[in-house]
Amino acid sequence: EALLGEKQMQLMEQMYETPPESQSVNERAFMLGFYIRHNPSIGLQCFASGLLLGIGGLPTLISNAAVLGATFGYMATVPQRDNFYTFVTAHGPFELTAVVLAAAAGMRMGFSLIQTDGWTRLASLRRSMHEAVPMVSLAVLLFGLAAFIEAFISPAPIPYAAKAAVA
Repeated sequence: EALLGEKQMQLMEQMYETPPESQSVNERAFMLGFYIRHNPSIGLQCFASGLLLGIGGLPTLISNAAVLGATFGYMATVPQRDNFYTFVTAHGPFELTAVVLAAAAGMRMGFSLIQTDGWTRLASLRRSMHEAVPMVSLAVLLFGLAAFIEAFISPAPIPYAAKAAVA
């Protein structure tokens, strides 16, 4: 409660009062746009702040991890837990991995400004960009997959086992 606040906990309970399968196709399509905009913004924040001496992304990662952990812990104690876990299982691994990859790529670039290995800072940063591009590319792919899964598979009326298999 100290981390989430009572209003956020009540909002989570209300959000998952009804099974996720009750969303219409139009609602799912609308949510796809929201997920495409919202989720990568967290990754972009982690990536960009990683340029601050390599550790700038850590506060965002730690903050999000704490809130997610508190949310999962709280939701495990309420009657809406099945709806919650049914919804988050399929897309969660893709989304969370993408955030961590984005942060790691930013941290890699930020560290290159500190440990230049004899290069100028700009040359070191350029070199690290080439190393970070595969991580960022994978993060972008995972964010896209996560958004699609969150919009269309997570709320789908399919068995939990199928959602767990997607994860």
